[in-house]
This record gives sequence, C-alpha cells and structure tokens, in this order.
Amino acid sequence: MQGGGLLLAGGRIQRVLSSPASVRRAVRAAGRAAARLEEGVLTAGFVDAHAHLDLGGLRGRLPPGSDFAAWVRGLLALRARRRSSALRRDAIRGADGLVATGTTTAGDVDSTGAALAALSRHPLRLRQYREVLDARDPERTAVALRGLARALPRRVRRLEGLSPHAPFSASEARRAGSAALARRRGAAISIHWAETPFELEYLERGRGPLAAVLGPSPGRRGLDLLTEAGLLGPRTSLVHGNRPARGDPARISAAGATLVHCPGSHAFFGREPFPIERYRRARARLALGTDSLASNADLDLRREMALLRGAAPWLPPAEVWTLATEGGARAVAMEGEVGALAPGAWADLVLHRCDGSSPRALLEELTLGRSRIAGVWIAGRRWRGSAPARA
Repeated sequence: MQGGGLLLAGGRIQRVLSSPASVRRAVRAAGRAAARLEEGVLTAGFVDAHAHLDLGGLRGRLPPGSDFAAWVRGLLALRARRRSSALRRDAIRGADGLVATGTTTAGDVDSTGAALAALSRHPLRLRQYREVLDARDPERTAVALRGLARALPRRVRRLEGLSPHAPFSASEARRAGSAALARRRGAAISIHWAETPFELEYLERGRGPLAAVLGPSPGRRGLDLLTEAGLLGPRTSLVHGNRPARGDPARISAAGATLVHCPGSHAFFGREPFPIERYRRARARLALGTDSLASNADLDLRREMALLRGAAPWLPPAEVWTLATEGGARAVAMEGEVGALAPGAWADLVLHRCDGSSPRALLEELTLGRSRIAGVWIAGRRWRGSAPARA
C-alpha cells in the first residue's frame, strides 16, 4: 500500500493504516505527530530460523572438503580453542550483522553458553536453543540434562528453546529428557536432521565414519527416533533435511513441524540440489536460516533468498519472501508475533530502498538481494548499532 502507515503502541503494531486518509485520522485521534519515514518499502523484519552466532570467529577457517565428519571435528576443535570472551564477542558481532541486514528475530543454537550470556540484553529478538551434546554416552546424559534444567534470565525464559542436536548424536535418554523438559517449560525444539548421507548410513545400517565414533547404531530412521521421543510437533524445527526418506515430508507436514533450509550453507558444502519440491508437494511448513559463518559467507537473509531463487527459479517470489518472514516465525514458534505487519505483532520493521515501482518489481528486488537497508526498528526502536534509540 502506498501512503499508508502503522499505529504503534507498547512496541507492537496496533493498527495497519491503508491510506493517507487513515493515517491523518489516526494522527488526529492520537493527538500526536506521525513519524514520517524517508521514501522506501517498509516490511516486517526477517526471521532467521537457524543460526549459530557464537561460531562467527571461525569464518573462512574451515574449507568444506569431502569428509563432513572431519569438518565437524575440525570445527569443534577450533571452537574449543577460543576463549569464552572471544565467543561472546563473536555472538554480539553476529547479532549486530543480522540486524544490520534486516533480520530482527533469530533462532540461535548455543552450545557453549556464550551467546546466552552475551545476548541477554541485545535488541535482536531471540529464540535461544540451548544445545548440550552427550554423543550417545550414558555417562554424559545426566550432566547434559542437568545443564539444560538450570534457570534462565527472565528476559530469555519466555523465548527458551532446546536443541538435542541430531538423532544420530543424542542418546535415547537425551532425546526423551529434552522432550519432557520442553513440555514442562513450553520450550521450542530445534534439531539437525537428515543433513548428510553419513547420518543415514550410521542410523539405519551402523556403517560409515560416525560408527567408529558413536558406537552401536539404533538401526532406525532419524524421524522415527524423534517421533518416539515426542520431539516432533508444531513447535519443532528440523534443520537441513537434505535427504528425506520416502514419506518423511508428509510426516513432517502432518506433525506441523517446520523444515528449515539454509541455502548459503548448502552451497558452501556443494551439496546436491535441495529437494524443496518434495516438501512443497507434501505441504510441509518451510523456513530459511543462515546457519553459521563457519559454513556461510554472510548472515544475510537477502542473500539466502537470492541463493534459493537461483537454485529453484520456478519458485514464486512471494513464497520465497514468506519463507524468510512468516515461515521463520512459525519455525521459532513466534507465529503472529514477528515476521508480519499485522495488529498484535511486534513493531519489528525494516525500511528498504528499492529501484522498482510496481509491486512485482519490488518483490523481485527484495527476494533477489538487491534492496538496500535504510533503517531497522525492533519493538518500535530504531537500530543505531549496539544502542538503539526510539524512532
């Protein structure tokens, strides 16, 4: 809509004003002047459904190679050598980078506690998925679950999330314990799933490089293990999903879970084309994520949309836009609160400068990564670096 506006109250959108006349009436009724923005396209902020902000310091340090298991071992070794202070700085820089490129909400997986500590007061709206690994080691399971059960800061508590990492790396007790804790706390779940052939080879046949590290295989499909543990549901996001078995997309759709695709990370590893049509045919819910700077060139959802459109040029631009906004909101269990310009949603807004004038041309620019960010607001406050000021 041209010449419209938003009426904000308490950091949320109270009304969407569809014309200049409705803006004037709202201004008169409110008895205060309207804040006029420069020319541009005002949208909801992006929602990054999957990030690892504390891995930003590993950017460019791990080439993809052909052995994913070796790549993961290298990542864990490099991260272990970084001090907690460095990890906290990495998380803040990552959060700043997201906001600067138009992302106002993110689902961040935190394995070290660094992001939780560093970002507790950051304006970026976060679903903070706490990840504690037990590597299928019973001796580590109780310790991992006790770590998850510890109290969180008040600001974080409402947006708590849990990540049992992946079906192949979490023990049965870890999966069941995470599901029980999520039910008690109302926490959302994020799980890496069906990312590589090594995962499937180990889970179903007990073979491959993971078998030497993780021991006996459950001999089951990953989705079966998640379902039996009670981890598959509307507040669950499954990340990657590059290799779904027959029937998996329909099961995900029926459960109301969201599949999160990370185009930049997918391209980094040179993986086979993402099977997006299988998920679309099953009417599964989809979203986009950036993953980490260890396996991506940038944390910019404009780039993720452009990469997806390049890989699947038949996708309608409006659908791609939805994956970066409302789809992400569903993935992080914040549907209706973020990712849309609608009454009741948070006033998390982005002003884009674009060259086009028609709705179709604007949508092309927005989803091909060609827009320029002119301003970002979170809860109605303009982002000006680490200390946002009220608009």
